[in-house]
Amino acid sequence: MNSVPRNEISRKTIHLFASVIPLGYYLVIPDRWLVVKILFLCSVFSIAIEVGRKRLPRLELFFNRWFYFMLRKHESRGKTTGATWLLIGSCITIGLFPKEIAVPALLFLTVGDTFAAIVGITFPMGRIREKTISGGLAGMILSLAVILPIMQNIDAGILILGGFAAMLIELSPIPLNDNLTIPVLSGFVMLSGSQLL
Repeated sequence: MNSVPRNEISRKTIHLFASVIPLGYYLVIPDRWLVVKILFLCSVFSIAIEVGRKRLPRLELFFNRWFYFMLRKHESRGKTTGATWLLIGSCITIGLFPKEIAVPALLFLTVGDTFAAIVGITFPMGRIREKTISGGLAGMILSLAVILPIMQNIDAGILILGGFAAMLIELSPIPLNDNLTIPVLSGFVMLSGSQLL
């Protein structure tokens, strides 16, 4: 059994906390386009910070000083952070799909990807490049354990299909950030599946 690095625990805690986006949309703010507008503004602000830290050395120094504990090496060198990709992915997902598809698609990201990373690091079995099958399976099972009880307005088979798709996407060598690919592609899979049934 391996220990999880402190910076990864910090990252995944925030990642899991991002579940407030789909849950807030599902339980608190029913207006789809209001949520899209809020996420769009948050995405623009986050992108502005990303651009600013690449061009303004003081901003980069401030950013790295306060957020170093959860940055990966490529992010501390100026690459776009996972948080920005998560905001963009959430905005696109809610804009593209009906609520009963968008909410589980985002939970596959925030819950599933979190536990996939933690279990994959702790119990690495079936390694595929930097990912593990053990992590992928844990992410799928734990995210479905959260999603199935609360998403009663969509067929459980569609949700399981979406969870399986999210696991495959998480394990795939897609060059785009998985904070974008997991919700968008699993959303398309669930939407396609619901239209076929």
